[in-house]
Amino acid sequence: MKIIILHGLYMHGVVMQPLSHKLRKMGYQTKVLTYNTVAIDNQTLFQKMDEALSSTMPNVLVGHSLGGLIIKNYLRARKPSSQTISHVVAIGSPIRGASIVDRIKQLGFSSMLGNSTEHGLSMHDDTWEMPQKLGCIAGTLPVGARALLMMDNSIASDGTVTLEETMIDGMTDHIHTPSSHTSLIYNSFVPKQIDNFIRCDCFLHSI
Repeated sequence: MKIIILHGLYMHGVVMQPLSHKLRKMGYQTKVLTYNTVAIDNQTLFQKMDEALSSTMPNVLVGHSLGGLIIKNYLRARKPSSQTISHVVAIGSPIRGASIVDRIKQLGFSSMLGNSTEHGLSMHDDTWEMPQKLGCIAGTLPVGARALLMMDNSIASDGTVTLEETMIDGMTDHIHTPSSHTSLIYNSFVPKQIDNFIRCDCFLHSI
């Protein structure tokens, strides 16, 4: 099994290397991809994803935050079979868009987001209709810019993305852990959950 990993907004592939290393220790082949998150070129990025896929074993796509939305767009564009790509895991991904992004736009700071809002970060209605099984992992430690920008501390979030924003109709499973948006990718809980989701089509809700 090969796992292709995509990072989130304002990040670089290097931040996903610890997760990649943990998954390799579990026996998976991994490939971390880097892309410009504020000047996204679908043609170039999707070609990199095409080339990263194994032709000899099933593939799994894992994305943190914006990376999960990129994966959703890629599957819609390429329409791979579940034999080619069997599972998708979205880590802290606002799978139907993020309200904090719309707030940033309202405040007049759209330029700092580049073209990322055109790739799913703005709020939108959607359902998961791809043949791949989708598992969504969310954080519930509200440490981040959301408290300052949104003033809604009563809403469960990881400090950036709300718990509700990590859910979508049609997903296979959903789980949350007390981590902030960024610390999710370093949490030892996450690779264990990815492994179980790949093997059993569900998360380990008892750990």
